[in-house]
Amino acid sequence: MKKRLLSVLLLICFVTAASAQGLHYGIKADLNMFKLDGEGIKSNYTLGGRLGVYGSYDFSKKWGLQPELLFSQASPKRDDNFSAKYINTANATANQSVKLTYLTLPVLLRYNVNHLLTINAGPQYSYLIYANENLLNYNRNAFKRGDLGVAAGATFNFDILHVYARYVLGLTDVNDIDDRYQWKTQQAQVGIGIDIK
Repeated sequence: MKKRLLSVLLLICFVTAASAQGLHYGIKADLNMFKLDGEGIKSNYTLGGRLGVYGSYDFSKKWGLQPELLFSQASPKRDDNFSAKYINTANATANQSVKLTYLTLPVLLRYNVNHLLTINAGPQYSYLIYANENLLNYNRNAFKRGDLGVAAGATFNFDILHVYARYVLGLTDVNDIDDRYQWKTQQAQVGIGIDIK
């Protein structure tokens, strides 16, 4: 149900924006500092990357909308207490590091302070499309597929080049092992976008 709703929302955003003359779209890439907070996980930032496309439409001089679609990679690490916390299910020989790949959809409200600076904020939904992890026995998955969060940041605009910084706070528990312990994500991003149109 969530996937269908998000697909419809994305389609509406792009169709509405595509019919407008003020539409801009482009490609973007960033460095993504990813942190997973929770029991059995090392609570520190690890470096990953994101790559994708964006569209932006200003429906007034000051306000606009910016949907994006990105592939995002992250590498959280388990800590030394992981097997003790998840004693009945943990794989004692699991890798220390986990590789996660998400398909990420932020839908951001834009506020243009001036021609140089834009502030943006809005919801972000990430869907886990690949996980290279063997944290649990019997090939069980440790991570839930969906992660809903809120993103906020600032963009500096130089004609077709945009340089931005953003923070994303995960709101949902992504731990699919044990309901007693929550895992929540945090991300800090710095990147560039280039307008194609």
